[in-house]
Amino acid sequence: MLALSERMLLRLHIEAVWGVKLAPFERDETTLLAESARPDWQLYAADLAEGRILVWRENLVFAVREALLARLKEAWSLPVQGPAPPGISREVAFHLVAEPEIDLTVARQIARPLTPEDYALIEAFQPGAAEAVLRPELQPLLGVVVAGRLLSLAHSSRKTAEACELGIDTLPEARRRGYALAATVAWSAAIGEEGLTPLYSAFAENSASLRLAVAAGYRQFARAVTIELPLFVPRVGSSV
Repeated sequence: MLALSERMLLRLHIEAVWGVKLAPFERDETTLLAESARPDWQLYAADLAEGRILVWRENLVFAVREALLARLKEAWSLPVQGPAPPGISREVAFHLVAEPEIDLTVARQIARPLTPEDYALIEAFQPGAAEAVLRPELQPLLGVVVAGRLLSLAHSSRKTAEACELGIDTLPEARRRGYALAATVAWSAAIGEEGLTPLYSAFAENSASLRLAVAAGYRQFARAVTIELPLFVPRVGSSV
């Protein structure tokens, strides 16, 4: 598969996670395309090896942009493991470039594809989720089933014509047994076999998910922040 630049990977990631439409990152700042969906955030900022990329919602007045940039500065100064204030979310984005800590053959012996016949297993694992995750456009779906019980589920949380973002869930009592790793590795291989780019992202404070990404062969290409509307924006002409 052709190696993608960090800017290309970032565009694929943002489009897959938020369902938005972006032009290629030819500059360090861009705005969502007119036909794009509208996410909750007003500003998305990502630090890559080659610099920072800013993605703005459209039609933001100067005062709002300045307030968002001030909140962005605040976000970058926060401790990595500390909680983020309301309206600020921090994530790490990964792409698959290394060998996983578990062999693919072994991973496929632990995690298997799930089909509509596994509806009851999925419902028991996450009530109300089976119908959504079994949709054809969100395949493949890989799970670890032990003694007739689904313990870990790797699914395609977001999918575009070019890339697919992983969603991975494991029951608390089944963690630290290698199940999530096996499901992630098997899912990643299935995505690659479809000719798509597998992507992984996690909240910056979720150390367990960050470790899983590395164990599965993913490596960081971006640290990012999303900023929602500031709590207060001065009105034009305000003296406050």
